[in-house]
Amino acid sequence: MESTKINFKNIPVQAGIISKILGLDIDSHTCFQELDDLISTDQGVASLVLRVVNSSFYNRGNTIATIPFAISLLGYSVVRSLALMAFSRSLFSQTSNAIFRLHIWQHSLLTAIISQDICGELDEKKLADESFIAGLMHDTGKVLMFNHNSKLYESVFNFEFENNCGSLQAEQKIFGYDHCHVGKQAVTEWKLPERFNDFMGTDLALPSDMKKIDTVMQCLMAANYLVKTAGIGANKVDEQEARKQPLLTLGFEEALVDRLLKDDYIESMMEDETYKLCASI
Repeated sequence: MESTKINFKNIPVQAGIISKILGLDIDSHTCFQELDDLISTDQGVASLVLRVVNSSFYNRGNTIATIPFAISLLGYSVVRSLALMAFSRSLFSQTSNAIFRLHIWQHSLLTAIISQDICGELDEKKLADESFIAGLMHDTGKVLMFNHNSKLYESVFNFEFENNCGSLQAEQKIFGYDHCHVGKQAVTEWKLPERFNDFMGTDLALPSDMKKIDTVMQCLMAANYLVKTAGIGANKVDEQEARKQPLLTLGFEEALVDRLLKDDYIESMMEDETYKLCASI
């Protein structure tokens, strides 16, 4: 059995900074200054915030060169998501493996964008930020396992695709443990909010008891399923009816499911500004 001594500290973006950003009291009169101080201490987070605020989506012709101005334009929720994005990218940037980048990084990024989109469709915009973060972080355990032993994780990819099984089964077969186990360890090591155990330590296979699933997890599970069955993170499923029933099982109305299953839906999500900015590490 492969050792579970994962290195949780070998990352360019500081986990402690992320934990503090997530823990800020948004209603506090010192929140703005504290957020500015935290972002300014980590070059990875600061550079991504400035890159996004100067993108065509936000920029109106004037270069934004300071973090306080960027925060005032983007708002706390967007900046918090960008901090998690920088953190996540720092984990993924340790490899140039094309299969890894497609089936884990681009899968995670698309899952985040689609999870946020579905949340909006459900008229739960107040949860959209959390839905994005959930999608972005849900496969962190896989990243850590890959960085721990990339050759062995390539065997996981091979086993999963050849046997058309889930990643948990493949990881257990090859490593003797899985990314949910590692994800929960990471939440503890990095002192992330307990809620992240749901995102990083939960099997996202469709649940048997929908009563235990909240809106964010419902959106995350649907987005993860959509991206995987589109062939990004798992084998592609071409039969639309086969893809439809599991989404209905999650409790979505048929009209929304039909929209999510349109041939150009995934492609339209790839046109999202965030995806275009960050898909290439």
